Amino acid sequence: MSSTTSSVRSANRTRSLCHHLHHQPLLVSGSSTGSPPIGGSMDEGSSASTSSSATARALDMFNRRGSVLAVVIAGNTAADVLPPSAGVPNTSAVSSSSGVISADQPSSTNSDNDTETFNEWRPPFPRLSAYQDCLSLAAAWGLGMHPNGLDDKPTGASQAQSPSEDDSGDGKFNELLASCPAFRNELGWEPTRRFALSRHTFDMAHTDAHECETWMREHSASEAGILEDVSNVYLGGRLCAARQPKTVIEPQDIGSYYYRHCFISKNHIEYLGMDDILGPISISMVREIVDRKESYSIYRMIVRISDQKTIRVAVPEEALSTPEGSDRATRPLMRELLEIVCPKISFGILRPSIQSPRVEELIMKIDEQPIYTRYKVGIMLCKNEQSTEEQMYNNEFSTPSFDEFLDFLGQRVTLKGFEAYKGGLDTRGDTTGTHSIYSEYQAHEIMFHVSTLLPFTPSNRQQLSRKRHIGNDMVTIVFQEPGALPFSPITVRSHFQHVFIIVRVHNECSENVTYSVAVSRSKDVPAFGPPVPKGACFSKCAEFHDWLLTKIINAENAVHRSKKFATMAARTRREALRDLVENYVGPHQNEGASKIASRFLGGSVKRKERHNPKPTNHVMRGALSWLVDVHDYSTNQRISCVLGVAQDWIVLLERPSGTVLFSTPTHSIIGWATSDTGLKLYYDHGDQLLLRCYSETCTDSELNELIRRLENVTKGDEAKEVVLRRLKTTDNWGFHVQDEGVVTDVEMYQLAWKAGIRQGSRIVEMDSMPISTLSFDKICDQLAVSECVRLLMISPSSDGSPRRGCEDPNCPAVKGIEQMLTPDAFAKQPITRYHEMFRQKKLEYPTNSASSSPASSFDERTFSFTATKKTIEQRANNISNNRPNTLSSASVHDNMCTLLNPPKYLNRAQSDEQLRSPLMDELNRKAPLSARESTNERESSELVRIQTHLERTVQEKRALEMLAQQLKKQLIQERQSHDNTKREMERLKKMYEKK
Repeated sequence: MSSTTSSVRSANRTRSLCHHLHHQPLLVSGSSTGSPPIGGSMDEGSSASTSSSATARALDMFNRRGSVLAVVIAGNTAADVLPPSAGVPNTSAVSSSSGVISADQPSSTNSDNDTETFNEWRPPFPRLSAYQDCLSLAAAWGLGMHPNGLDDKPTGASQAQSPSEDDSGDGKFNELLASCPAFRNELGWEPTRRFALSRHTFDMAHTDAHECETWMREHSASEAGILEDVSNVYLGGRLCAARQPKTVIEPQDIGSYYYRHCFISKNHIEYLGMDDILGPISISMVREIVDRKESYSIYRMIVRISDQKTIRVAVPEEALSTPEGSDRATRPLMRELLEIVCPKISFGILRPSIQSPRVEELIMKIDEQPIYTRYKVGIMLCKNEQSTEEQMYNNEFSTPSFDEFLDFLGQRVTLKGFEAYKGGLDTRGDTTGTHSIYSEYQAHEIMFHVSTLLPFTPSNRQQLSRKRHIGNDMVTIVFQEPGALPFSPITVRSHFQHVFIIVRVHNECSENVTYSVAVSRSKDVPAFGPPVPKGACFSKCAEFHDWLLTKIINAENAVHRSKKFATMAARTRREALRDLVENYVGPHQNEGASKIASRFLGGSVKRKERHNPKPTNHVMRGALSWLVDVHDYSTNQRISCVLGVAQDWIVLLERPSGTVLFSTPTHSIIGWATSDTGLKLYYDHGDQLLLRCYSETCTDSELNELIRRLENVTKGDEAKEVVLRRLKTTDNWGFHVQDEGVVTDVEMYQLAWKAGIRQGSRIVEMDSMPISTLSFDKICDQLAVSECVRLLMISPSSDGSPRRGCEDPNCPAVKGIEQMLTPDAFAKQPITRYHEMFRQKKLEYPTNSASSSPASSFDERTFSFTATKKTIEQRANNISNNRPNTLSSASVHDNMCTLLNPPKYLNRAQSDEQLRSPLMDELNRKAPLSARESTNERESSELVRIQTHLERTVQEKRALEMLAQQLKKQLIQERQSHDNTKREMERLKKMYEKK
């Protein structure tokens, strides 16, 4: 096993060396003085060839000799091998043209020393290991915080009073909240960090990286957790990110249920061991048959390493040396799987656990330790001219505005006999008060410690009976009445209070009551959502209630991710694993020849070198990973990330923090394109993500594997470039386009048709300008004055419909309006004419060729690219004259049918193959003209009848669906009423029994 570990470390050193070779120029082998450096007086072609040959020779010499001295090929100075961080100036190098990083520095924010640390935990086969969740992906790449003990300095609110603290705060304040050392304030104008290029990032001014500390992540990124759904849970609708609800509880380590869902009640094995460096280790493995017809199976594994995060991964069986896993011995199988997933673990220290249900129970508790569903939150009343902790604790009685807020926040409960979550309050002797505020929200329980409801001691200025509850809460709400002074956490003395949510009331006890909100968090606590809206003023409504409770839950979950609490959780986890390894490990098994050799020959039989795993032909549902550089359009800089592409999700994890910076479902991907700058990924409404793959082999293999993965898990297509030229600006381009870039109509044998543009194509770039950053007027103006235009097009789907990342063709997010619409509300919307048009055309022309899709009616927002508006109006008049029945019909249904089924002589977008078909010629030749005309009339009338029947059926179906939803809601309400009645009866019964 030591030889394998050393070989892996040697490979890691080779990878980092390859990165250094990419960053610095190499000199040509031969004369040390006569050969010019790369990028000097040599031309570009010779420079590139010399660089590749020098790099290949250096790597070959390094692999054979194992010495870093082999890197210097005829070099004179240390600048040839030192990284840029060592102070050597970085010279120009030949850039890659295929989206692979081969010459530039990996990231402007990470040093090479960090890269060395990352490579220690880099997965050896990232395209064979499919990770189940984001935390597992981060753990496999060595990302995230590795706690190594608690710091001696104070934490929480007491950190602001520490004299050793040199952090002066962020300088942000308002009438609710003052700036405080070691704290970060959220006041409502914090921008959102958006990685992709869209209208939001195109118009905003770029901000320095150090100013992004208080930025908020996109809600789609902060909610990312599970990458492979194994519990059949609905993961979201098919609308764009702007239309998804933003008031959502950020997930915890939901992958903790992986063991419960995929291992319990199945035949699985457990291996336990103690490593001298890594500490206690526990590994679970189970074989799962995915497809019985194709005999396709996978091995699911959970690797738990002391202080490290858990790695939940799946490996295809066909990647192993002998795929017949059911006939293999357990130890060789586990050894090979471990070398694929985590070779840093020596298999010799592992032993099978004893067969006991207690082992499964302990492992389940260890895995599900980070899941929290119960919270205790403090609430303090701050009256007029008050701001300090002692003043708020000494408010003996409540006020009408405070009572109004408490009743709005939760339910006032009697503590004596209270059986739900009590949050440390006394429910027997009323020593902590008689009443409190309790709330249930989305399977979470919250018990509020209200200062005015806790016991008041007149002779105690510090009010320790109140502070011992509120001072030990991680999240505290400060309710300010009008006239209260700005709150500052420096006035609070507590090691546990990390987040303060300030709520100020306006127009109290009236119908126009409103609440202003601000949030202050310790700098060690990561940012959390939902973000405070601009203006931060809420009315007394259900929206504010849900927002506030969600903010409270996310705040406490964020505190658990801070260094102090993460260290405490890691210590608890380590001790639980140690107890498992020491008390539940089984006897050591006989290993045959290896054990005999070690006993009699004083050594061990050298194990055969493992062959590289075989590539899999099946699509893994979990996330395969790539090391990439991503352009952050918010800060206009490159960020080193780990890209995870699962069957359902695509995520980007920042290095080295492991924070999810970007997430989108795979159904939102509409296409991609390779360019000199990297791989452009288009999603939703044409938003552009720019990334480049790290190359370990100095080839395009990483990029090619990424593109193949995108082809397997998405419905997108590679974009193609189209160049249109016209003789003069008065000529027509020959196509109509929607403001989202979707081509809605193409005139046959015009410029667009000859260039290959078809109905349903999608324009993502125009003259190197992304369509997602342009308004519809700008698109029209650009094409009206251009004589030559270069378009980047994504072909339509096989049925001729455009590729969409959002199912709503009239989504307001196209114009930059982030109007939230839930998937349920979207499903109840009537089908638009534009969407119905493509569906009917699919029925009318069942062909698989995208180029043979017929032309359709014009959308209200389409635009014919001609020289002047007069020409547009003339063309519209000509179209209306050619369709006499369209506008003269008195029925809306007739208008719709005519628009969806235009006369056959207007089918200009039919392909040449269809028009020149021998079968069509033969039919036209055999049938006389009058017969052909009568046939067309019969077909038209039959289509109208079928269309009417289809519309009536759709309306009936929609009515039945609405009725079913209403009945479902009524059933849910009746069930809730039944449960409430049942609980009330049980409560009365218990009271009667006590009496």
